[in-house]
Amino acid sequence: MEAISYKGRTAIIYKWERGLVCKIPWTSAPKHLEVEFERAITTEKKILEKLRGHPGIIEYVATHRDESVLLKLDASYHGPCSIEGMKDGLLLSEANCGDLQSYIDRENNDVHDVLRKKWSLQVAKAVAYVHENGVIHMNLSTTNVLLHQTGLTIDAILADFGGSRCLDLELSGNLIPDGPYLDPHLTEFNLPKVDVFSLGVIIYIIMTGHYPFHERPAPEHEEMYRYGDRVQKLYREGKFPDLSNVPFGDIIAGCCCERRFETAEEVVVALEAVDGGIKNHISQESTISVDLP
Repeated sequence: MEAISYKGRTAIIYKWERGLVCKIPWTSAPKHLEVEFERAITTEKKILEKLRGHPGIIEYVATHRDESVLLKLDASYHGPCSIEGMKDGLLLSEANCGDLQSYIDRENNDVHDVLRKKWSLQVAKAVAYVHENGVIHMNLSTTNVLLHQTGLTIDAILADFGGSRCLDLELSGNLIPDGPYLDPHLTEFNLPKVDVFSLGVIIYIIMTGHYPFHERPAPEHEEMYRYGDRVQKLYREGKFPDLSNVPFGDIIAGCCCERRFETAEEVVVALEAVDGGIKNHISQESTISVDLP
């Protein structure tokens, strides 16, 4: 079984078959963390079952315990994933372009503005759908947005709901966003505004190609901790990068500086209103040639 991502805090992603991946919780961790990782998988399963059917949400597919199910695989069947010798996990649809941040770090100079605008709207719509269903993601980031290419079209897909909150399901994820995605002025973490600030940062990264106050590539490991502390200090001081020449700068400001948006749906409305309607830009995408890296 080939591991294709070790980036997750609670799980490893393994390549499966038929365009699927297995998300399995880490096992080489202290006992109290193993319990937390298993809880994250259970939370994500319940959240994905609640959110299933939206094109901008990662698809929770099936179990491989029953081969007859896999032979007739379709999006209507949902279940856990079990691999001998490992903890139970999730079987998910694969995003063949990987995560958004890795793609930007690798391909930023070749990403057309039309595609950036489309991804911004797709992520905002996915988050709006999440909020409409009573869920707060709690861990939005460019590594938790995946990209999938079909033909000449690359679409953004929201993933990783292991730390999410949902009152209806009595789920209270214990995560908060990482440094660049966290509003340090927040005092209430049970409201969609937690995600709205993070969404604004994601749109900023999509449109500029880099993190706030940091050039590409994105910081990793120990550098990420130092950067997170630094950017939180800047946010607390009321500082944010200059948005005057950034596409959607006013919308990003509404999420991160002025904090005038309460939900992602308000962000969607604002995005669609820009330049006579962002959908007009997206319709041009079919004329832009894209290739898998």
